[in-house]
Amino acid sequence: MKDIFMRRKSSRSVSSSRSLLRRALVLPAAVVVVVPALATEAQASHQRTVNGSVSMRIMDYENFGPNTVCNRNFSLTPVTVTVGTSKRVAAWSKCGGEIRVEVHYKLTHEPNGVVRVTEGIVKFFEGDSENTGDLDGASAFGNMVLFPGLSLSRNVHVQNWNEGQPDDKADVRLTLRN
Repeated sequence: MKDIFMRRKSSRSVSSSRSLLRRALVLPAAVVVVVPALATEAQASHQRTVNGSVSMRIMDYENFGPNTVCNRNFSLTPVTVTVGTSKRVAAWSKCGGEIRVEVHYKLTHEPNGVVRVTEGIVKFFEGDSENTGDLDGASAFGNMVLFPGLSLSRNVHVQNWNEGQPDDKADVRLTLRN
């Protein structure tokens, strides 16, 4: 009797598996869903290191003569984040003796190995020197989710909105890798 019960149970699971397979095959071929896999326990270790780079094209408008254009490309210092904690990061570059562009963001390491980038903002300072405190523009950038082993980039445009000078500007590309 026990043997018959076991056979019926196993034939039900085979039939159930076939039914699921049939339903999966009925889906239209044009539907493709890509979902990054969450980190395995080994990948979601206690700490994650985020590295990356910043590229900036900064233009300093001049009333006389040609505008100053600066192209800055640099690697970011790797930042290690422990699970359940956050770290704030800042990077900056200067141009033309009058402009400073700063990139600020917060890294938070979640338990699944993902590092979330939040509170992102690019600040544009323009004044008498590159060390000015005269903030003339800022652009926030959205949430970035860095899965283990993957990179993600964000492009941000900022300009001198406070003084109505659109030719004082910067285009920033932030690339981060978890």
